[in-house]
Amino acid sequence: MLTLAELQAAVRDTVLGGDATSLSGVVADDRLGHARRLQVYRNNTTILLGEALGANFPVVQALVGEVFFSALAKRFVRLHPPRSPCLFEYGADFAAFIADDPQAATLPYLADVARLDWAVAEVVHAADTQVLDTGALGAIGPSDYGRIAFTPHPALRLIDSDFPIHAIWALHQPGADLDAGVNLDLGGEAVMVTRPGREVLLTVLPSGGVEFTRHLSTGAELGDAFATAQHADETFNPAQILGTLLGLGAFAGFTLTEAFPP
Repeated sequence: MLTLAELQAAVRDTVLGGDATSLSGVVADDRLGHARRLQVYRNNTTILLGEALGANFPVVQALVGEVFFSALAKRFVRLHPPRSPCLFEYGADFAAFIADDPQAATLPYLADVARLDWAVAEVVHAADTQVLDTGALGAIGPSDYGRIAFTPHPALRLIDSDFPIHAIWALHQPGADLDAGVNLDLGGEAVMVTRPGREVLLTVLPSGGVEFTRHLSTGAELGDAFATAQHADETFNPAQILGTLLGLGAFAGFTLTEAFPP
């Protein structure tokens, strides 16, 4: 006799593609037989989780088509079952899975597009926190600007890639010209995803901008972030990109770090 934990584990493994032998005599064998009964649950589970992945990764699905995506999702589901009852949270490991999947090797940009799809999904469901009121920065004297440490907004995400992932993503949005195509030789793009209001916004960051934004999002001082970004790109315009970040709701607040005596 299986314990409850053993029974639950056996049903889970079978539903995810495992052998149903261990459930012989536990699940009724009349008419259909226990294996075929469990196959019904397996099919329904695979379909449901595949649809959840399609909803969370719509551009990936559009790129590869329903047949390829369905097969990709089936392989993923068997190795990565949900860890939460909320299906909008399902797929955190999908981009990494795609990167290692031999069937997707001919599409080297697909994993990064999946990362962008997932960033958009996360931002959609991020906490509804107020964005930073930039007026509060007016009370800070110029000599203290370098000590500003911003608090990232819960809906801030950064994705950088060796491929033009924003152009690929934009091509698969409503109203886009599908005949336009994307030149993969254009080079990589760094994309910031924010939600300052109800609308999710995707912004391609200039050279140096992704390092600047990444440093600020980890609580680095503004002065240190400026120095890091300018080291990466001497043409980087810190004032311009900071204005963009503030305007697009990248931050929820700020603090002033401790000032040390000269």
